[in-house]
Amino acid sequence: MHRFTLTFTLLCFSALLYGQTLTDFNQTRLDRQRNAMLVLGTWAVGNIAAGAILQGQRTGEDQYFHRMNAYWNGINLVLAGSGLYTALTTDPSGLDFAETLRQQGRLEKILLFNAGLDVGYVLGGAYLMERAKRPDQENPERLRGFGKSIILQGAFLFAFDLGAYFYVHQDFDLLPGVIGSVRVGAEGIGLTWRF
Repeated sequence: MHRFTLTFTLLCFSALLYGQTLTDFNQTRLDRQRNAMLVLGTWAVGNIAAGAILQGQRTGEDQYFHRMNAYWNGINLVLAGSGLYTALTTDPSGLDFAETLRQQGRLEKILLFNAGLDVGYVLGGAYLMERAKRPDQENPERLRGFGKSIILQGAFLFAFDLGAYFYVHQDFDLLPGVIGSVRVGAEGIGLTWRF
């Protein structure tokens, strides 16, 4: 009976310790997601404001450049707002280990996938600029302006997505020993404690 009581007490204590560590990890993870979304949101608001003001003051290629910056960042603002809302409304203590890993992995995959898309955006912008050189092109100024804007936005997003990936990926280092203490063997799954 004493062995059962000791085992039960140790399991309860480890669950309490594990829960605090996991909650701390989730809080840090959500704080980093919030910070990343604030960077993206700030970029978006700045581009929307500058684009809205400057497109009315410019003509030709420059007008289209600023117009596309404003349009493009309307989408960025929605994405940043969605990510910020998730980071602010998620209860870090309400996530179990499996859900924590799922959310962390999902965010990292999204950031890496987006970095690949960003390369495509830059190439698409370069294509528009190249297409503007054709003599039969109807509105080459628009293509050049949009192309330059898309290259700028794609380059920023590439740097942002890779930077955000490395920023949030370091969260896995903040799970001190939780992952390393879980062992799977022929007898089942166990939790190792080191004092």
